[in-house]
Amino acid sequence: MTSWSHELNGQSIHLAVEGSCGGTTIGLQLARQVIESGGRVVWVAPEMPDGLRFSQIFDEIPLVASSRFHAMNLVGALDIAFSELKRATSALPGVELVVLDDYCPDSGRMPKDVIEGVNSLIADVTWATLLISKGGESMDDAPLRARGAKELQVDTIWLLTRPGSDSKRIMHLDDEKFNLRLTEAGFEE
Repeated sequence: MTSWSHELNGQSIHLAVEGSCGGTTIGLQLARQVIESGGRVVWVAPEMPDGLRFSQIFDEIPLVASSRFHAMNLVGALDIAFSELKRATSALPGVELVVLDDYCPDSGRMPKDVIEGVNSLIADVTWATLLISKGGESMDDAPLRARGAKELQVDTIWLLTRPGSDSKRIMHLDDEKFNLRLTEAGFEE
């Protein structure tokens, strides 16, 4: 099996996940991919990723390279947090990926201030943006619903689902579907 990766091409991506199925791991894996290629990553979340999971994904990355991973705490007034994020990404050279993990409430409608803040953040940027949030139940034959899908002005929507209780996951990217397996080192195809 090989480690899962995907080209980001400066896109804004809304990743909707089933609870506890590996959304943060996908984000960390894509962050590692960007850092390995020489880019810089800004990670924004209410809490840092689990330290053990972070060390598993970033295993064998030289310390100098891992210094291109920058974390910001997403707390307080959202407009101020997003303003600070824009300022930080403008000040740092070579930012290629901004990850917003758990940036909105886990359930219900996405709040209007979150939608406006995200849309303002992703408008006219040069980096890729990965928005990771819990999805909702779908009312049609889709495996999961991306909350805020009609309001967020993202380029693409990805869905990460867990078909059973084991380590298998399915990543839906537009018309593509990837069968993945979650391991200690991250997702593998």
